[in-house]
Amino acid sequence: MCWIWRLNVQPTDTPLRHMGWLALALALSYANAFGGAFQFDDYKVIVDNPAVHDWDTWRNTDGQGVFGIRPLLKLSYLLNWWSGWGVLGFHLFNLALHLANTWLVYRLAWHFGATLPDPGKRSVLALGTALLFAVHPANTEAVTYVCGRSVSLMAFFYLAAVAVYAAARLQGHTWRLHGVVPVLFALALAVKETAVTLVLALLVWELALGTGWRAIWQRQWSSWLLLAAGAGYFLLNANFLAQMQNSVTLNSLPGNLATQAAGFAYLMRQWAWPLWLNIDPDHPILPSLVDAVPQLLGLAAMLLVAVLTRRKRPWISFALLWVVAHGMALYLVLPRLDVANDRQLYLAAWPLGMALVAELLMWSGWPWRGLFAVGVLVLMLLTLARNQDYRSEIALWEATVKLSPDKARVHNNLGYAYALAGRSADARREYTTALRLDPNHIKAHYNLERLDWP
Repeated sequence: MCWIWRLNVQPTDTPLRHMGWLALALALSYANAFGGAFQFDDYKVIVDNPAVHDWDTWRNTDGQGVFGIRPLLKLSYLLNWWSGWGVLGFHLFNLALHLANTWLVYRLAWHFGATLPDPGKRSVLALGTALLFAVHPANTEAVTYVCGRSVSLMAFFYLAAVAVYAAARLQGHTWRLHGVVPVLFALALAVKETAVTLVLALLVWELALGTGWRAIWQRQWSSWLLLAAGAGYFLLNANFLAQMQNSVTLNSLPGNLATQAAGFAYLMRQWAWPLWLNIDPDHPILPSLVDAVPQLLGLAAMLLVAVLTRRKRPWISFALLWVVAHGMALYLVLPRLDVANDRQLYLAAWPLGMALVAELLMWSGWPWRGLFAVGVLVLMLLTLARNQDYRSEIALWEATVKLSPDKARVHNNLGYAYALAGRSADARREYTTALRLDPNHIKAHYNLERLDWP
């Protein structure tokens, strides 16, 4: 514990030394991640997807080439596949990406640290925030799970855009505000379309700092213009348009608000108490607002606190507005069947850590450093434990079925993992359970029949 204690009492350390501590914490937390297997959607998206196996196929997928869905993400998979390093290469890339994102979180917290009563503590704020981000077990789904790269790679360009924006607004560099930031925004969109929320992120940054609307528009008009262009592209793309059309028919607006509020409450629990991490949580689609009254009241309370703390504790206001914008805003417009998953916290939750560290720094005379060190060690141990679940498909789905026992897909996936391992009796049991939960589960029917093939 001594190295974490030292890490929290050296505000004069250089950023380079801080980066060394962060890299060490990350390496210790993910030391057992390198042996993880391909899991779940990894097979559909990578292993069995010819579009990420060779250059010609990547360029000509769906006849759209680099203008298809998520071209930059697919390019990263292609480079990993082409390297010949197997699943290890994918894990190394993801871990390097997580380290880069940790550094970006450090820079963002350092910039926001100017709002502290004692700005001299901003380096401690930056280090503590980045440390929580580096080792939080909820982030394993975006790091150890190979397909989680869609979130972490998008977050890299996304956070870089916010970091460039935060520096440029202070230095008056309009060419970075209207040149570099939009380019990074476009790159984030080329990884994952959910990066459209970047304009909300920039808006939340300014609102938390008390900036006037005129100044906000002068700094952000180019990003909003790019958003409009991106929206036009998505609407003209047949694949995106079909997905959006399917999405809007999933639920009514009141029902979706209730569903998303319940999903958001789940995410907040996962961040605050990460003992039940789940790659396939079982969230119902709620039909009306009365089905999520406590969650809606909690959401309203968060927004009220964000308003009340904007002047005296802007880090709290910023954290709450940011997490709501990233945890709910997009999915209020475009509902989805998978209501919430842990990897959403990767981009959404880092300001919560910053707000926590900022509040601890306000507690003069309280032994917060020791409490923080213990908390970090607990998070590291939980991350190591969660990484163990990714060592095999059987391990992951056995862990998942304990948390989602009434979800047919989970039992089918566990059954398939058993079947691949030659455990036919166990596979039959899981397929049968899946069909009991959902008699129309086509994959479970097919997989059960395959067990009887000669």
